[in-house]
Amino acid sequence: MSKPLTDHEKRKQISVRGIAGLGDVGEIKKSFNRHLHFTLVKDRNVATPRDYYFALAHTVRDHLVGRWIRTQQYYYEKDPK
Repeated sequence: MSKPLTDHEKRKQISVRGIAGLGDVGEIKKSFNRHLHFTLVKDRNVATPRDYYFALAHTVRDHLVGRWIRTQQYYYEKDPK
């Protein structure tokens, strides 16, 4: 039997480095449409301004969460304290 992983070893296995950032307007539009269709299950014929707002909010959140997690991983790896 192998020895259980430590918390530090478990954290090293989880990474968001492969998540694509929102590099250009085209990527933002794709992410927006993906959230409109698959998160909110709406299309442009029935979407309301509220649906557009939430699709945009999810798009921005995805971008921020990726950066936030990368920052946390950096601090765990470098242990600046």
